[in-house]
Amino acid sequence: MKKGVYIVFVLTGLCISTYSQSKLTRNKVSGISELLDSAEVYSKKDAVKAYNFIEEALELIIQNDDKGNEIRAYSILGDINFFSEQYDLSTENYIKAISLAEKINKNNLSYDSRKKLGVAFKANNDYDKAIFYFNSFLTHTAKNLPNNDIVFIKTHLAETYELKGEYALAEQTYKEVLSIEQSRNNREGIMLIQDRLANINLQQNNPAGAIQYYEKSERMAEESSDKRSLANALRGKSAALKKQNKPEEELSARQQALDINEELDDVEAQNEDLVEIGKIYVEQKQEEKAIPVLQRSITLSDETKNITQKKEALYTLSKAYERSDIAKAFSTYKEFVKVNDSINSIREQELLSRLELATSLNRKQQRIDLLEKDKELNDKTIELLMQDQTMQEEFIKNQKRTIYFLIIILFILSISSIFILRSAKQKRLANQLLALKSLRSQMNPHFIFNALNSVNSYIAKKDELSANRYLSDFAFLMRSVMENSKHDFIPLTDEIKIIDLYLKLEHERFKEKFDYQFVVDENINTESFQIPPMLIQPYIENAVWHGLRYKEEKGFLTVELKPVDKNLQIIIIDNGIGRKRSNEIKTKNQQQNNSTGIKNIESRLKIINEVHRLGIQIDVSDLDLENHSGTIVSILVPMQKKITQ
Repeated sequence: MKKGVYIVFVLTGLCISTYSQSKLTRNKVSGISELLDSAEVYSKKDAVKAYNFIEEALELIIQNDDKGNEIRAYSILGDINFFSEQYDLSTENYIKAISLAEKINKNNLSYDSRKKLGVAFKANNDYDKAIFYFNSFLTHTAKNLPNNDIVFIKTHLAETYELKGEYALAEQTYKEVLSIEQSRNNREGIMLIQDRLANINLQQNNPAGAIQYYEKSERMAEESSDKRSLANALRGKSAALKKQNKPEEELSARQQALDINEELDDVEAQNEDLVEIGKIYVEQKQEEKAIPVLQRSITLSDETKNITQKKEALYTLSKAYERSDIAKAFSTYKEFVKVNDSINSIREQELLSRLELATSLNRKQQRIDLLEKDKELNDKTIELLMQDQTMQEEFIKNQKRTIYFLIIILFILSISSIFILRSAKQKRLANQLLALKSLRSQMNPHFIFNALNSVNSYIAKKDELSANRYLSDFAFLMRSVMENSKHDFIPLTDEIKIIDLYLKLEHERFKEKFDYQFVVDENINTESFQIPPMLIQPYIENAVWHGLRYKEEKGFLTVELKPVDKNLQIIIIDNGIGRKRSNEIKTKNQQQNNSTGIKNIESRLKIINEVHRLGIQIDVSDLDLENHSGTIVSILVPMQKKITQ
């Protein structure tokens, strides 16, 4: 009896334990879904907050090995990057979602990522890849795609052809979409595609063909009493009539659109129509009609706080006054300049905000990348442990428990000793690699700070074109540096690209201070040879910022890569003020920053030489020994084609 009660008690305990474990697992999965839902909600409006939800969700996903939600996490991450205009990261995360789905043979989980991947490549101006992935989606995703998805993909495909200037393919693809929309009687879809086809005709200087499409949309809108679509068709038709140089018909179509937009109380559309009508009157030298129309546009712009439309109206109004009232024309143009300056100021602020957001999101992306690497390491560790356990079980089964008991004990002790020694060695290696990673990460802020100073200088000068060009090069350089900083070694080709772009940026900043030459010996196989990242750049930076920058006359910088015996020699020569003079004029803080940067390089090389058994040597000396001016840096790297990382 007692034995039976005991058994019931044990079984009850097991059931409760199993239920509790199951409930805990369900709660974790529910928590992951809630975090991903939150990330999805914030993906368009707050990228930083959305990233935080994704990072938290991925930690739980990795703990629970939840592949399905991991695919969803990368898909949402791709959306966040897309809405933040980080299209390269967007494509990277969509591809991660697709690859993981293929790995577990559940391609349906990456359906949305496959659909959006081509759109992200298109937004990143990589049209060939966009076309490839659009066609891949149409041919390989599913046999019976929904019409909505076919229309979505083919419309984007046609837009991509149009952006590439392949108008025949764009027109053919748009017509395929038009056929689908007509077959399902989707009036809005039909008018949208007709508008696109009209636009292609305009781009090919065929306004008559464009007008035919606009008039078709015009009739459809009238039949369905869709006034907004009718107004849009009339505005498009007006633009085509302008191409045909038919001002009266152009004015009539634009006036009809204005009347409809007034009836719909669409102030933004009214304002645009008023400006275009004003332009027509000015072109026809009917300034007395243009002036009140443009004044009304300015009033509407003030009401809606639309300074872009106000700028257009002011400029056109100044043209209208030129023939009748020079004073008013001048005062109106001054107001136009003032509004234009305000727009430029807003653009500068937007540029800085985008830079801050991109920097913040890149840091968060790096943390997520670290989570992925930790997961890979954990998976490999578990696999090795399982293999070791299986081997031990097989070994124990094949031994006799009594005769070889002492031998087994000795064997286990021996294995344990070897494991402890190996573990100590691996731990030491891991600590060295961690220190190396830390030193790499310390190099980037100093480099990025100097580059940002250069961007800030252009913005201060209100040189928007140079700032944009410089910022574009800097963004590519920063992305390359951050990507390369994950590795102990990178191909010499990648390091050359970084040095080439860095020299270009620094020369752009200090054109009056120095010229330079960058020479790479053609006998070096730059693709197969590998080198520690950011090895050369800090010495070039020292040459520019602490040597050439303070030189009174224009200096010269030489960077040369050449093979010497079985080594790669990197020579950096500047005829600047020299190390002695540089130390004399630098502040205490500058001396500390410079010393820290050089020490970081020395520490990195010490670890690299020890871990990878290389023999990288660096020698720094004065160019002019007598006057202690100029500097020669010689870096000697052994020629090894492939280094295991």
